[in-house]
Amino acid sequence: MNILSWLKKNYISFISILVFFVLWEAIARFNFINPLFISSPSKIYKSGSMLVLSGEIFPHVWISLKAFFAGFLAGIVLGVLGGLAIGYNKYLYKIFLPYVLALNSLPTIAIIPLVIIWFGIGIEAKIIIVLLMVIKPILINTINAVINTDRNIIKMAKSFGASHYQILSSIVFFSALPFIFSSLQMAIGRGITGLVVGEMFGYGKGLGFLVSFYGNTFQTPRLMFVVTILLVISLTMSRAVHALEGQIIKWKN
Repeated sequence: MNILSWLKKNYISFISILVFFVLWEAIARFNFINPLFISSPSKIYKSGSMLVLSGEIFPHVWISLKAFFAGFLAGIVLGVLGGLAIGYNKYLYKIFLPYVLALNSLPTIAIIPLVIIWFGIGIEAKIIIVLLMVIKPILINTINAVINTDRNIIKMAKSFGASHYQILSSIVFFSALPFIFSSLQMAIGRGITGLVVGEMFGYGKGLGFLVSFYGNTFQTPRLMFVVTILLVISLTMSRAVHALEGQIIKWKN
């Protein structure tokens, strides 16, 4: 889809966004709000251009992306595999249910200082923090999806001699896929939040560190540019997951 066709289809959204930025620029330029609290789009663009052209921003983006994707992928693998096993096996379910409930109730951000103490202030701690934030919705949604799989289909598969592995991989997993993708959308935002908070405790690297530094030094345009980068990462990931879901779960349509 080219830009012109997109504009024809989504012109109302485009006009809404354009009006929003024009009003934002006007409010900032005419000092309706203290510029210390909110910058203008033009100043954010200017500050961001300086960070990009100087190359100052790229090491921070790189370290954040590495930590995020490592923790995010680890959370997907552990959450999906753990959810399939716990949801399918009633004994594992009884054993791990208290821990799953505890993990769900635990405010992960509150234990970030403890993670820093255990793993230091390097990239390993950031990965663990992202993992802890990401795994909760994936694990819980996968368990619930497995439990709600149509038991008649499973019984029929068993009657034809299907093994537990075949049932899990060919029936239960595909039945749970829509719920897994739904949990991935939630996990993206949680992962970004964990990354930012974890990097605030970091050693001077990462987008979260820049959020803290620019906020503490009242560099509002630069702060809002970094926030924009985080927003773009989150939206890009969300669109990628949505596109992947559309390709994999074609049988839903």
